[in-house]
Amino acid sequence: MTDNKCSLKVVTPNGKRLHGTAAILHMTSINGGFDAWLQNFAVDVAKTAVNNLIEEQQKPKKQNLRLLK
Repeated sequence: MTDNKCSLKVVTPNGKRLHGTAAILHMTSINGGFDAWLQNFAVDVAKTAVNNLIEEQQKPKKQNLRLLK
């Protein structure tokens, strides 16, 4: 294989290696088409963002304490 810029590489069930546009077309078709793939991607991104926000909000906040006399 040449040094392609596309990082997506897949192996089909029959063992054929695909990269570039062929890999993109294969991945989107096995995931229900581009619209379904994009919908799933958007849902995953939203879930990750919300989970990260909740996780960040649940961390205890450090506060500077001072002693009162």
